[in-house]
Order: sequence, then structure tokens, then C-alpha cells
Amino acid sequence: MTSPSLLLYPELHRIAPERRPELLERARHQPFDWIELAGLGAAVVLVAWASRGIAASMPGLVGSGLASVIVAFPLVLAVAGPFYWRRTRRALRDEIERQARDERRAAP
Repeated sequence: MTSPSLLLYPELHRIAPERRPELLERARHQPFDWIELAGLGAAVVLVAWASRGIAASMPGLVGSGLASVIVAFPLVLAVAGPFYWRRTRRALRDEIERQARDERRAAP
């Protein structure tokens, strides 16, 4: 596991290194909760509004569609990315708690 993953997801420190990739992959496929869905929806609206205004003020780019894409991509990463990150961290915590419960039940 690379150190950027460990920095982004400190929960991985509690997991055995050989299990980290599988657990992280499962966490990335968990459903979003209502806060994350609302945040993603607001991010899309905000980015669409902001990129249209910013792209309109950028003369010289080939077409407004290309300008919108160039402007929108980093905005989407900055505004919507934290909601994806939150979902993955939440799913990792849930999985760690589930494994701890299973281990306690299996212990004699």
C-alpha cells in the first residue's frame, strides 16, 4: 500500500497490509449516504454555474464547450472529491468495526 493511501485513509493503519487493497476496493463500492448524495448534487450545480461564468471570461479557447471542460474538471475534483473521500473513509470504519465484532464472536 502506498503512503498516499495511508495518508488519505488513516483507518488503513489498523488493517493488515495484505488485506488493505481488498478492503479499500470494497469501501470504494459502498453506497453513498444522504449527506454525500446531497453534497455531490450541490457540487454539480455549483461547478456548472461557476464553470459557465469562468469559461465565458476566457477568450481565446477553441469553443465554449472545451473551455467549460477545462474549467470544470479541477472544480469537480475540488468540490465533489471530499464527498467520495468521506464515503470511502466511512465504509472503511464500518468494515473495521464489523471485523472486530466477528473476531469477538469467534473468540472462545
